[in-house]
Amino acid sequence: MTTYGTILIPEPLEQAAPVLREVCAAGFATPAGPRFCLVHPDRSVDRNGVFALAGPISAALDAPVLAAFQYDGDRLELEVWRAGVRAHRYDSRPGRDDEAAADVPVGADPAAFLDFAAEPVDGHRLASALADTPIDAEDKDVDGDPGYVWAQALHWDVLRALGHPDQTIRRAQWDYFHMRRAPQALSEVPDSSELVALGTAERPF
Repeated sequence: MTTYGTILIPEPLEQAAPVLREVCAAGFATPAGPRFCLVHPDRSVDRNGVFALAGPISAALDAPVLAAFQYDGDRLELEVWRAGVRAHRYDSRPGRDDEAAADVPVGADPAAFLDFAAEPVDGHRLASALADTPIDAEDKDVDGDPGYVWAQALHWDVLRALGHPDQTIRRAQWDYFHMRRAPQALSEVPDSSELVALGTAERPF
């Protein structure tokens, strides 16, 4: 499965773009509904990954930001930053890098993510997703093990529970490299022409 990193910001793209152009060395920014935008940084550039950028962006915009990084379909990390300081960290599979760590999610506090709600929150779905307990049968591990079969399905359910529409959730799972390799994917989402190139990045179309 694919790896991706994105940042969700509760600010319209037109308001956030000037700051994003200053802070992000390379990447793209896209709208995510009328009150949100997404940043898709080029993580191959030093100090330009989602967790490195989240603090400076939150400080410059004076707004909370949600940085997400999904590893190869089996681990989701989420960090909430406010005023340049990390306020919360979630890890769906901390044992992936540390065999001594408990292989259950850490930071599964639904209240930590409420600043990123686009519509009324589905509290049950949000709590279940963060606990790595899928509600929908198709998301359950095919071998009968507990948890989501894919971490991007967990990420999808977190954002769905926060009231984001499907088109926003699809964008939240686009990586900079996917957009460079397959720019035609942008045409699948309404308002795909609203893309801002950041830093040294060039528009893919």
